[in-house]
Amino acid sequence: MEYNGTDVAAARKSWLFFGSDDHAQAAANLFSLVASCKLHGLDPESYLAEVIRVMPYWPRQRYLELAPRYWAETRGRLDSGELARPLGHVTVPAPRTTEEQTATD
Repeated sequence: MEYNGTDVAAARKSWLFFGSDDHAQAAANLFSLVASCKLHGLDPESYLAEVIRVMPYWPRQRYLELAPRYWAETRGRLDSGELARPLGHVTVPAPRTTEEQTATD
Protein backbone atom coordinates (compact mmCIF):
# COMPACT_ATOMS: atom_id res chain seq x y z
CA MET A 1 0.00 0.00 0.00
CA GLU A 2 1.40 3.36 -0.98
CA TYR A 3 1.06 6.38 1.30
CA ASN A 4 -1.06 9.20 -0.05
CA GLY A 5 0.05 12.49 1.51
CA THR A 6 -2.87 14.45 0.08
CA ASP A 7 -5.02 13.71 3.15
CA VAL A 8 -2.44 15.37 5.37
CA ALA A 9 -1.86 18.27 3.00
CA ALA A 10 -5.57 18.98 2.61
CA ALA A 11 -6.24 18.95 6.36
CA ARG A 12 -3.17 20.90 7.46
CA LYS A 13 -4.97 24.26 7.49
CA SER A 14 -7.84 22.90 9.57
CA TRP A 15 -5.54 21.45 12.23
CA LEU A 16 -4.96 24.91 13.67
CA PHE A 17 -8.59 25.15 14.73
CA PHE A 18 -9.36 22.20 16.99
CA GLY A 19 -10.31 24.45 19.89
CA SER A 20 -8.14 22.90 22.58
CA ASP A 21 -5.36 20.42 23.18
CA ASP A 22 -7.95 17.84 24.27
CA HIS A 23 -9.85 18.25 21.00
CA ALA A 24 -6.62 17.95 19.03
CA GLN A 25 -5.74 14.73 20.88
CA ALA A 26 -9.20 13.29 20.20
CA ALA A 27 -8.86 14.18 16.51
CA ALA A 28 -5.41 12.58 16.37
CA ASN A 29 -6.86 9.40 17.88
CA LEU A 30 -9.62 9.37 15.28
CA PHE A 31 -7.15 9.99 12.42
CA SER A 32 -5.04 7.10 13.72
CA LEU A 33 -8.07 4.81 13.84
CA VAL A 34 -9.08 5.74 10.28
CA ALA A 35 -5.51 5.09 9.06
CA SER A 36 -5.53 1.70 10.80
CA CYS A 37 -8.84 0.84 9.09
CA LYS A 38 -7.34 1.66 5.70
CA LEU A 39 -4.21 -0.36 6.52
CA HIS A 40 -6.38 -3.42 7.25
CA GLY A 41 -8.60 -2.95 4.19
CA LEU A 42 -11.69 -1.75 6.07
CA ASP A 43 -14.06 1.04 5.12
CA PRO A 44 -13.60 3.47 8.06
CA GLU A 45 -17.21 4.70 7.99
CA SER A 46 -18.70 1.18 8.07
CA TYR A 47 -16.18 0.05 10.69
CA LEU A 48 -16.96 2.95 13.02
CA ALA A 49 -20.73 2.53 12.59
CA GLU A 50 -20.53 -1.19 13.40
CA VAL A 51 -18.15 -0.80 16.33
CA ILE A 52 -20.28 1.99 17.82
CA ARG A 53 -23.29 -0.33 17.42
CA VAL A 54 -21.54 -3.22 19.22
CA MET A 55 -19.51 -1.39 21.87
CA PRO A 56 -22.27 -0.84 24.49
CA TYR A 57 -22.71 -4.62 24.79
CA TRP A 58 -19.05 -5.61 24.54
CA PRO A 59 -17.10 -6.47 27.72
CA ARG A 60 -14.51 -3.80 28.43
CA GLN A 61 -11.74 -6.35 29.01
CA ARG A 62 -12.27 -7.59 25.41
CA TYR A 63 -12.17 -4.23 23.59
CA LEU A 64 -9.03 -5.28 21.69
CA GLU A 65 -11.23 -7.65 19.64
CA LEU A 66 -12.90 -4.53 18.23
CA ALA A 67 -9.62 -3.09 16.88
CA PRO A 68 -9.31 -2.84 13.08
CA ARG A 69 -6.68 -5.60 13.07
CA TYR A 70 -9.16 -8.13 14.53
CA TRP A 71 -12.46 -6.68 13.29
CA ALA A 72 -12.95 -8.96 10.26
CA GLU A 73 -12.67 -12.05 12.47
CA THR A 74 -14.80 -10.55 15.25
CA ARG A 75 -17.46 -9.39 12.80
CA GLY A 76 -17.62 -12.89 11.34
CA ARG A 77 -18.52 -14.24 14.76
CA LEU A 78 -21.41 -11.78 15.27
CA ASP A 79 -25.04 -12.40 14.30
CA SER A 80 -25.37 -10.45 11.04
CA GLY A 81 -29.12 -9.97 11.58
CA GLU A 82 -28.55 -8.31 14.94
CA LEU A 83 -25.75 -6.17 13.53
CA ALA A 84 -27.92 -5.02 10.61
CA ARG A 85 -30.66 -3.67 12.87
CA PRO A 86 -30.20 0.00 13.82
CA LEU A 87 -31.18 -0.61 17.47
CA GLY A 88 -31.43 -3.49 19.86
CA HIS A 89 -29.27 -5.93 21.72
CA VAL A 90 -26.20 -7.50 20.13
CA THR A 91 -25.19 -10.94 21.39
CA VAL A 92 -21.51 -11.04 22.30
CA PRO A 93 -19.82 -14.28 21.20
CA ALA A 94 -17.67 -16.23 23.62
CA PRO A 95 -14.01 -15.22 23.75
CA ARG A 96 -11.62 -16.98 21.41
CA THR A 97 -9.81 -19.94 22.90
CA THR A 98 -6.04 -19.90 23.30
CA GLU A 99 -5.72 -22.30 20.36
CA GLU A 100 -7.77 -19.98 18.12
CA GLN A 101 -5.70 -16.98 19.17
CA THR A 102 -2.43 -18.80 18.46
CA ALA A 103 -3.63 -20.01 15.06
CA THR A 104 -4.73 -16.57 13.81
CA ASP A 105 -2.21 -14.20 15.45
